[in-house]
Amino acid sequence: MFEEISRWVVLTVVWLVVLVRTPAMVRDAQQRPLWVVLVVIALGAIPIQPWFADWIDQLTGDPKFHNLFRGLFAILDAAVTWRFVVHIAARKDTWWHSSGGRWLRAATAWAVAGAITVCYYVTPAAQRFRPSPDGPFAAYNLLIFAYLGISLGAAAWQMWRHLPGIRGRTLRTGLALVAIGNAMEVPFAVIRVGERLTWFGSPVLTDVAFYASTARFVMVPLGCVVAAFEPMRTALLHYYRRLRLYSLWRMLRDATGEIALTRPVSRWRDIRTVDDASERLHRRIIEIRDSAFHLHDSWCHPDLVEQAATATPGDDRVGVTARWLEVARRESLAGAPKRYASSDKAFLPALTADESTVYQETRYLLTLGRELRSPAVQAFGDRFVGVH
Repeated sequence: MFEEISRWVVLTVVWLVVLVRTPAMVRDAQQRPLWVVLVVIALGAIPIQPWFADWIDQLTGDPKFHNLFRGLFAILDAAVTWRFVVHIAARKDTWWHSSGGRWLRAATAWAVAGAITVCYYVTPAAQRFRPSPDGPFAAYNLLIFAYLGISLGAAAWQMWRHLPGIRGRTLRTGLALVAIGNAMEVPFAVIRVGERLTWFGSPVLTDVAFYASTARFVMVPLGCVVAAFEPMRTALLHYYRRLRLYSLWRMLRDATGEIALTRPVSRWRDIRTVDDASERLHRRIIEIRDSAFHLHDSWCHPDLVEQAATATPGDDRVGVTARWLEVARRESLAGAPKRYASSDKAFLPALTADESTVYQETRYLLTLGRELRSPAVQAFGDRFVGVH
């Protein structure tokens, strides 16, 4: 019961993703291999339906043809999954990612599909899908399960090796699900081929194979769904962060209009601008820093920095930066003459790490913006009103 419910929940989610993300993923060549995997997973609900089995058996006049069709579809599933993993995880300068590697993987899938079809038809109808250690159907079982175990095992190994280089916990989690789910196909294939060849068999191993198959069915689609939605999630996150930086950005751009190429937009227009979220957030961070640096070079002076440091409790570097920045901003808005005094650059808006990320930059600038609006900083700025 749980397996049936989870199957339909996963397939419903995958179909929703396919319907929502297809236009964007088809346009983006980098996302097409993932789109193909999602489409194959979504279509995988059809071969397992009893009505489909009855329909295709009646169409072909073969009461067991639906089993062959499921086997061929399993090969297709493994082939497109492996292609997606190589596209994501293989380095561009390796053989795996070369045209030769792509052709070999495709040729192997076609060869296995052709071989099991031949084995199916040369096997008498009464002996098909019966445990047998020899004969054409033993070759059928060896070929299909060896291909599934090797291809998806290789895909799991390649993806797992690639995970440490993935930036972003969400995407790394999704691809980890893909890696673990594909790894589950290895014990499933080993147990199933053993049962089909009558090497061994026990209820415990049958249960292990069932749970391994269920784990792959749940993990791989969910991991692909996470990967498919990651660009949209990232775009929404960058859009949200850009909106949160609006107040600080507008305060500083209004005070440094001479270096702005365009007039600052209103908040309402900023909310309605949703395209190029990542580029616009990056540009906003740069413009905030440009304005802060311009205010520092034009109106900041050593005495101001010293007084800001004295007025700031503890070792609060952000507080010192906010205090001199607020005074410089007010002097700029008041039209005070520029000082061009050489000041300590240690209290310029700091990079938060040697290799600062957009997330770290945003957090730091939001902290700086809150400090600028704090009563303590505003009181410090009031001390310098009209004083030059």
